[in-house]
Amino acid sequence: MQNYESLLENLTPLAKNVKDTANTTVRLQKAIQKNTETGNLMEAKKGIAALRDAIAQLQERTDALQAEIDSFDEQEYFVSGDFTRQLLDACAEKKVDAVGEKGVYEMFPYKVRILGDTEHPAEVYMDRKKVPSVRPEYVAEVIHQGQIRLNKANFNPASFMEELAAAYEITCLRNGSRIGSTQTLTRIYKNLALMARARKEYDMQAFAFDLSRLFEAGTEAWKTKNGVRYDFGTSRDGATGIRVLSRTGVESFISTLRSMNDE
Repeated sequence: MQNYESLLENLTPLAKNVKDTANTTVRLQKAIQKNTETGNLMEAKKGIAALRDAIAQLQERTDALQAEIDSFDEQEYFVSGDFTRQLLDACAEKKVDAVGEKGVYEMFPYKVRILGDTEHPAEVYMDRKKVPSVRPEYVAEVIHQGQIRLNKANFNPASFMEELAAAYEITCLRNGSRIGSTQTLTRIYKNLALMARARKEYDMQAFAFDLSRLFEAGTEAWKTKNGVRYDFGTSRDGATGIRVLSRTGVESFISTLRSMNDE
């Protein structure tokens, strides 16, 4: 079994050696430049000899670092499932909720895809964005910090409820349904983000995150300014519903919305 943390233990001192030697070459170069400017050619010659030795040592240490990196089979790390298992373990330690299988996981509100094949030998995507890392601990931290930023972002339940209600009414009209009928949240989403460009910038995951915050705000927040109350319909699983997760980790699946103005 491969483990990136074990590789990192070997890489760290090697990388430090490269850094130290590189710093030495810079220091020697500066000394040579100073001695040539002041005309001290004797010291400049000594410096050049020392620089040659440092460059040779830098090459040797760089080769050692390269060899250690090359010893790690990134594709096998992903194909074997070692990366995935270690990522899920790292997420669990950071209390990042993960649901899914076979390389596709929902780490609310992100969808994380893990690819390990001929075309994509070792790649991780967080929604549509590639995470350029094969270190599970780092990827888990990127997801964790993203969740923290999103949860800290300002959210106005009342404003979102107004937008959601407007999209609900448009959905009713387009479906030829009366206001007060039950409409699926997936259809409402399409009317909330009408253009393809808008859906790219505000995808279903972002919609689910906003729904989650509105849902957590409670029934008092499910009212518009003119006093119309709305109610969410739930489903048993993600096949028909949108998975929302409260800050305390409570999972719910909501699938529909309806206006309660006729009640």
